[in-house]
Amino acid sequence: MSNADLEKPMIVPLVKALTRAPTIVGVPYMYFMFEMVVTSVIFLATHNLFNLLWMIPSHLFGYVMTLRDDRIFEVLFVRSSKCPPRSREFWGCDSYKI
Repeated sequence: MSNADLEKPMIVPLVKALTRAPTIVGVPYMYFMFEMVVTSVIFLATHNLFNLLWMIPSHLFGYVMTLRDDRIFEVLFVRSSKCPPRSREFWGCDSYKI
């Protein structure tokens, strides 16, 4: 083997399917649980079975947002938290900047 072969970095392709968040019916697991809880609370507060239909537009909203970016809800959670990542001091740039 020559020195040129030894110095080449090993490049491994990234499989996006292995990096995706776990989903249920096309939306992230945590968003699905959140919409189930909100819909259940609305149903329990009103005792009206038709209020369970609030899940349809909520789920469609989550699905459209997930089509745009599969980690959008994680990014929004980090952005809305009181203590966002302080990467500017360490790396010299902002992370999760929308």
